[in-house]
Amino acid sequence: MRPVPDRPTDNRAGLVRSVARGLVAPPRLHAEAMRHDREGRVVLWPGTGGVNPGVHVGGRVDAWVADHLMVGASIEDAGAAPAEPGPLHLLACVGNRVRDSAGAHLGVVAGKRGGLAPGFFPPSLISVEAEEERLGRLVPGDVVFVETLGRGLVLEGWPDVLPLNCSPEVLEALPLRLAGGGIEVDVRVVVPSRAAGAGLGQDAWIGDLEITEAHAAEATDGLRFGDLVAFADIDGRFGRYYRPGTVSVGIVAHGPSPAPGHGVGVTLLLAGPSSDLRVRTSANATIAPLLKRLAHEG
Repeated sequence: MRPVPDRPTDNRAGLVRSVARGLVAPPRLHAEAMRHDREGRVVLWPGTGGVNPGVHVGGRVDAWVADHLMVGASIEDAGAAPAEPGPLHLLACVGNRVRDSAGAHLGVVAGKRGGLAPGFFPPSLISVEAEEERLGRLVPGDVVFVETLGRGLVLEGWPDVLPLNCSPEVLEALPLRLAGGGIEVDVRVVVPSRAAGAGLGQDAWIGDLEITEAHAAEATDGLRFGDLVAFADIDGRFGRYYRPGTVSVGIVAHGPSPAPGHGVGVTLLLAGPSSDLRVRTSANATIAPLLKRLAHEG
C-alpha cells in the first residue's frame, strides 16, 4: 500500500526559473508626502529603501525607530519607476536566491513591500536577507540579480488554496500538515479583518498587506521579521479584500509605521477558504531560520 503523505504535494518540478535584474534602492523619506501620524504630527523616519546593517530576520519589528523598515538591503526593479512593480517584483518569491553584479551569492528574498496605486510615491521594494559582511559592500545603485522561482506554484489536489510569493523551499519549510480533510498551518497570530490596512485591493503578487497601527498593540506584540501571520476573512488569492470564510497567511516583511492605516507589513504566502486552509496559533511559527540558512549557504 502506498503511504499517505502528511503534507500536500506540489508542481515544483514544472516551474520555470528566470533571472531578473534589480538595483539596490536608495533610502527615501517621502518628504513630499509629509508623513503624518494619527495625531497629525509630521514624522520623517528612515526605513524605506537603502541598506540596513544589523536588521535581520528573527529580529523584533519594534526594535527600531523607523518607518516601514525592511531587513538587510532593499532592492527594486532596474527597468521600472520606483513605485511601479516590474518583472523583478512580480516574479520574485520569498526564498529566492540573490546574486551581486559579479555573480557571487548575496542573500535571499525575505519579503516584499508596496501595494499602493501604481505610480504613487511609496516604492515597490524587495528585501534581501544577507550576512553583515555582504551588506557592508553594498551601496544604492548596485546591480543585483534574483533567481526567481515560484510563480505558478500550486498544491496538487487543493485547487482553492493558492501559494503566493512563495518559493518551493519556503513552501517546504512552512508548518503545514494534512489533517481532518484540510491543510493545517501554524501562525504566530491571527489578525482580524478589521485590522487589515494598506495593501487592500491590490494584486496578490505585489507588496504586502499591513496591520493597521490602530490595532498594532493587540496584533503585533512580540512579532519578529520572518514570523508567520494570518488575516481572518481576507481573501488574498486574486487580489486582497474582505471575504468571510477565507484566510490569508504570510510572512512579516517590514516593521511598523506611524502613518494612519499603516503598520507591520505581511507578504502573503498562502490563501484560500478557511474550510480548506486552517490556521493554528503557535509561538514557533516562523521561517526566519530557513531564510538565515539560505542567506548563509547560497
